[in-house]
Amino acid sequence: MDLFEAMETRHAIRMYTDEPVADDAIAALQSEIGTCNAESGLHIQMATGLDDAFLGLKTHYGRFKGVHNAIALIGSAAGVRTEGSEAADGGPTNSGWTKEGSEDTAATDPGEIALQQTVGYYGERLALKATQLGLATSWAVLDDAMSATDPWWTLEPGEKIVWVLAFGHGARPGGKHRSKPIEDLCTVEDGSPMPDWFRTGMEAAMLAPTSLSQQPFHFTLHADGTVSARATEGLFAHVGLGCAIYHFEAASDHTVNWR
Repeated sequence: MDLFEAMETRHAIRMYTDEPVADDAIAALQSEIGTCNAESGLHIQMATGLDDAFLGLKTHYGRFKGVHNAIALIGSAAGVRTEGSEAADGGPTNSGWTKEGSEDTAATDPGEIALQQTVGYYGERLALKATQLGLATSWAVLDDAMSATDPWWTLEPGEKIVWVLAFGHGARPGGKHRSKPIEDLCTVEDGSPMPDWFRTGMEAAMLAPTSLSQQPFHFTLHADGTVSARATEGLFAHVGLGCAIYHFEAASDHTVNWR
């Protein structure tokens, strides 16, 4: 299964069976986590085979059942290195991010924006790797994760859990992907025809997971061939933007010059 096929196959699955994840799949995910941590500055950690990988904590949205395996997407605003990021490149820092709770603090802070976007980028990379391994996944925010009793993850000073990825063998199939029209999600300057690589990247970005399927992002192909991507108004918009940027880069088969 190539990455674009994984994007098409991936759905948010919140119910899992008790079937264990194979050792070779766990090893492949752990290897990918190590690579992602080295590239990003994140402190991503994984647990498998638990009775309840969510530790009884409530989730910000959606009901989960049978979550025995999870990946904690952990980092600090000071430690991340972003990809294709308006925050990293000194661009606009207005996040378009709706404040819903304590997890959404400092929505206009460049460091927090960079952390959220980096979590989206590398978290989705791991979700697609799991999909290629034949596993189901779902993004989730755990309420009160920072005060969890006897957690399986560890936090260094300044770090926090931003999101988690549940994974395992899904108990039911996912629903159909929904998307806004491509014209609502991107702009080609000067009205020029959309190059094939940009269209392919956008078609992949349209498959990226976002909170409540809001797709709060917009890509622009500028006249000089550079690309910019920004978050628009929506819940956890910069996490969704990070997911979309990863999809765009992975599928476009083009060296993207980010503005």
